[in-house]
Amino acid sequence: MQLELLTNALLVSGAVYFIIAFFVFWLFRANAGGKSFVGLMLAGCLYSIAYYFELHSLSLADMHYWLKVEYIGITTLPVVWVMFTARYSKKEHYLSPAVIAVLFAVPLLTYIMVCTNNSHHLFYRSMSMVMVDNLNILHTVKGPWYWVNIVYMNLLILTGNIILLQMWRQTPIPLNRQYAAMFLGSLAPWAAEFIYIAGYSPYNLDLTPFGMTVAGMVYLFSLVHYRIFDLIPVARSVVLESIQDGVLVVDARERVVDMNASAVKFFGNKADIIGSRLETLFQPAAGTALSIMNAAGGHWEFQHNTPDGHYWLDVTFSPLTTREGKIRGHAIIVRDITKRKLAQAELERANTELYRHIEELDNYNREMKQLNEMSTALQSCNRLQEAFPIIERFLKHLLPSLGGGVYIYSEECQAMELLSGWGDFPPDRKAFSKEECWGLCKGEIHQVGFYDENMMTCVHVEKKKDFTYICNPLMVEGLTFGVLHYYYPLSNLSENQKQLGLVVLDAVKLALTNLKLKENLRQESIRDPLTGLFNRRYLEETMKLEMYKAVRHNRYMSVIMADIDNYKVINDRYGHTRGDQVLILVSKLFLQNIRSGDIACRYGGDEFMLVLPGAPPEVALNRAEFLLQQTNNLNFTVGAKRVHQITLSMGVAAFPTDADSAPALIQAADQALYCAKAEGRNRAVFAGRGNAAC
Repeated sequence: MQLELLTNALLVSGAVYFIIAFFVFWLFRANAGGKSFVGLMLAGCLYSIAYYFELHSLSLADMHYWLKVEYIGITTLPVVWVMFTARYSKKEHYLSPAVIAVLFAVPLLTYIMVCTNNSHHLFYRSMSMVMVDNLNILHTVKGPWYWVNIVYMNLLILTGNIILLQMWRQTPIPLNRQYAAMFLGSLAPWAAEFIYIAGYSPYNLDLTPFGMTVAGMVYLFSLVHYRIFDLIPVARSVVLESIQDGVLVVDARERVVDMNASAVKFFGNKADIIGSRLETLFQPAAGTALSIMNAAGGHWEFQHNTPDGHYWLDVTFSPLTTREGKIRGHAIIVRDITKRKLAQAELERANTELYRHIEELDNYNREMKQLNEMSTALQSCNRLQEAFPIIERFLKHLLPSLGGGVYIYSEECQAMELLSGWGDFPPDRKAFSKEECWGLCKGEIHQVGFYDENMMTCVHVEKKKDFTYICNPLMVEGLTFGVLHYYYPLSNLSENQKQLGLVVLDAVKLALTNLKLKENLRQESIRDPLTGLFNRRYLEETMKLEMYKAVRHNRYMSVIMADIDNYKVINDRYGHTRGDQVLILVSKLFLQNIRSGDIACRYGGDEFMLVLPGAPPEVALNRAEFLLQQTNNLNFTVGAKRVHQITLSMGVAAFPTDADSAPALIQAADQALYCAKAEGRNRAVFAGRGNAAC
């Protein structure tokens, strides 16, 4: 009768478990571990009530039926216990669907073994019913799978208890009392199970459900007194894990004792980090991290490299002190500032780009100003020679990375001669023929990169690596008068500089072309087109200038008036073409036998005028007689037959002895020329006072 009354505790236990399950499900099922705890309570309720009915069964078959109901709770209870402790302690990341499926594998197989035991007897080798104090108690001989199930269940219960102990140690007082209460509550059914397995249970009763009655009372007390499902017991975990920043807790020995989930993506698996020294997390700048931390906390930005990528971290060190001010450790808050750093870097890049554009604009304005100044200066030039110093001066500043020179065609040398150079331009050839330049041969720009072996390189250029050269012909009215030759290094010249080079050198080319055209027009206006000598218009302007110089410096100036003897007979007999040839021969004679400062002009028809600045009368007369001697070598021929010997008549006059003005001087020389003709031609007559009668 006493034993039967004792079994009523099983009903009480089942009722307590059911009440707790209902209460938690109604109020706290959304809290951490709430649903798992409901499952745990229902499993305990089913176990206790089914065991009560097993003890009150009247047959072995009934006992076997209730045994199968019991094992629904028995096999489920350890797995749900582990699930509850993991979720309550915020370790649910370990409970993936695959892990839960594995955990239920052995319980499911165990339940199948219990239900089909009569077929294989692997769980119970035998079962019998013994009457004790009006109760039927099941006596069994355990099979091999029974012990497998016992070991598996106890391992799961042990795992859950270890989790609770860890949380109890890591959670400060008084928040850790809930973990202690749940741990102590689990010890009663666990101890009762060991007593039953060891064979010390009275009447061979399974004491586990009775122990669960004690556990139920403890859980009911904890639910009411400690409020285990309020936010307070799990606030630390919820808040810590919900923080987006990484949080590390370091003890006084600089060992990591805790970290939240956000810190995992920065430093790796929590299991690998807990217990490791702090210096291993901040390599290679561990020394800096420890110095800042030990200096009573501080702020630090750190670039951290992980297999998943590179992070910029904002690290804040805060000391954890006791009431007495003793440092027990440090809390380290790690914030991912990669986006901010990238935005800052992008802003800096944009600012740099803006400054670069501003600098380029300033350079462009400065370059355009210099280009305008150069163009203005070149436009003020009258001759090519005046332009060369201007080109050298401006191109040295406008295109410092570009070297080059201007080659102008020389009639005397029959070649292109270097007349101007700028930059670092050591010319390979200072002169070359037109046939040695592809640009001149083609009559268009010829560009060659020395990196390309297939390009046609000009003969006057030596191949150099990493350089490009350009030959740009200078042409006027379809005739080439020079070439603009320059080169630049490929690696040191930007695209903007190349474009500037094209603009500047086009301006130089245009200026040189205009100057050459201006010179050609000027030469056409002052030179005789047949003989190439200066014309009468130029003579009149020059005589005024030279006369002014002679008066100012009190020096002589002589003139020689020359005329081809019997020139009309040559024209009438042999034609104007032969007559023109005679004029050309005489003109060449004058050009070859006068000083560089003397001026030879075609005065009109077959008359010529030679102006000799600074020459006294006797020097001018000697020069005239010398020219007469050279004329004796001039023979006008047709084919191989000698036709006529060319002779000249000359009149010489000098300032200030024969005249005091330019027109008077020309008149005096012309009068002397008439005297020479009157005296028989082929002679020179000086316009002295004694010859005035002529």
